[in-house]
Formats: sequence, C-alpha cells, structure tokens
Amino acid sequence: MEEDAQAFITALETRHEAPLTWKTYATWYGNNHEVFREFGVFFYRCKNSFYFEDFERNPTMFGISMKSKKAKTPFSKYEGSFSLDEVEDTRPIPKTLAAKIIQGRRDIASVRHPNLLDKLFRQMVEMVTLKDGTVHFFELMNRKQFVNELQHSNKEE
Repeated sequence: MEEDAQAFITALETRHEAPLTWKTYATWYGNNHEVFREFGVFFYRCKNSFYFEDFERNPTMFGISMKSKKAKTPFSKYEGSFSLDEVEDTRPIPKTLAAKIIQGRRDIASVRHPNLLDKLFRQMVEMVTLKDGTVHFFELMNRKQFVNELQHSNKEE
C-alpha cells in the first residue's frame, strides 16, 4: 500500500514537473457549480497552485469489500485546481450552509462570518472564494495548515 501511495505521488510530481510541497485529504468537497463529492478529494499543492481529485471507492467495512444494495452509478472522476493568485478569500462556514449553496438553494452573498456558537457546535468546512466567482468547499483535517500554505505563498511573492 505504501508503495502504491509513493508511486501515485511520484506520478503527480512528474505530471506537474515539481515536487508536492503540501498534501492532505479533504473528507468532503463541493463547489458552487453543483459538483459534490461526499467521500472527499486528495488535495495538494505543487508550485503556486492547489490541485484536487477524487477516486472511485468501493464500500468497505473493516477493510472487507461490501456489495451495495443500490444500483451502482458509473464513476465520473473530478479534478480541479486553482492558483494562489486566484484566491480572493477563505474562511470557515457551517457544512449545512455549504451544502445548500452547492444545491443552489442559497446565495453565496448571504453567507456571514461564523460566530463562536457556529464554530463550537456545527461542523465546519473551508469556503475558498476565487476571483472569478468560483467557490470551493473543503472539509479539511487541519484548516490551519491550509491557511499557512496560503500565507506562505504570499511571503514568497
């Protein structure tokens, strides 16, 4: 398994012609163009851009593959990226609100900054707003690392 992961990272570094300088797994992903990935995406930085992509998953329990009772829909891979220069704003918002935006039931302009109660009692995701109006939502394992990556890039420029 470790060899597979290293081969995957090496392939990404070859494709982008530079080493991955930061990587994580976003356990949930969506955007304001009605793209949603319940099982998350691999999220990484290479040079001055962030990339993300999902993978086909088979349901498992304790590592044992399970058959789904639902009819399986064909897997459609999703990949995306954005450069550091494109990022206009990033902040945490409640996951339920992000889901409403993804579904088109809520406008991005109406999103307020979370209060202390939101942060304590609601599941939060990172809302990354780009200059072109695209908004990405990532449920990150460590928000501070992502924010540090954004700030680190600004110091380099």
